[in-house]
Amino acid sequence: MPANADLAGRGIGFGESRAEGGSVMSDIDMKEAIRRVECFQGVTDEDLEEVVAMARVIQYEPEATIFREGDPAVVSYVVVAGTVSLSICAPGLGCRRISTVRAGEFLGWSPVLDNFHLTVTGRAVEPTTLIELPKDGLLQLCDQSPQFGYIFMRGIAQTLARRLSAARMQLLDLFGDEETSSLEG
Repeated sequence: MPANADLAGRGIGFGESRAEGGSVMSDIDMKEAIRRVECFQGVTDEDLEEVVAMARVIQYEPEATIFREGDPAVVSYVVVAGTVSLSICAPGLGCRRISTVRAGEFLGWSPVLDNFHLTVTGRAVEPTTLIELPKDGLLQLCDQSPQFGYIFMRGIAQTLARRLSAARMQLLDLFGDEETSSLEG
């Protein structure tokens, strides 16, 4: 059974590589969309061609669920157009949006860091176009091309650092009490 069979069964739009407006997204357009994402900036054209070869374009309507917390972590994405909200659900608390990912950003670090299950639920906020990248293909390319692996994982680390900083600011807004610092004298 294909890794995405359970996702396809939920009506998620796997299939033809179509971009906004229903036109086929060319490899050149896909290559440029991927190149603009931080974790792919600086990779060789040859490595970028390998990424494009494994990629598939998928579109989602507003409110469509792209993936669910707990799903197998088998693909990552580049957001080409639109916005994806990320939420976490907890018993007794319900679901809360914790972050938003926009066009030009990488989505899905869990798969490439060898997590077996996704840690959040992703939903399209507006019409959204994603480039799907299989975990196995990305990790194999990291192994085959150490330079690609270094650039890619460094970009993932920078993405995580920014998201951690944003999460800290959210916590500060929710729970932060003013504290007198010993530096204030």
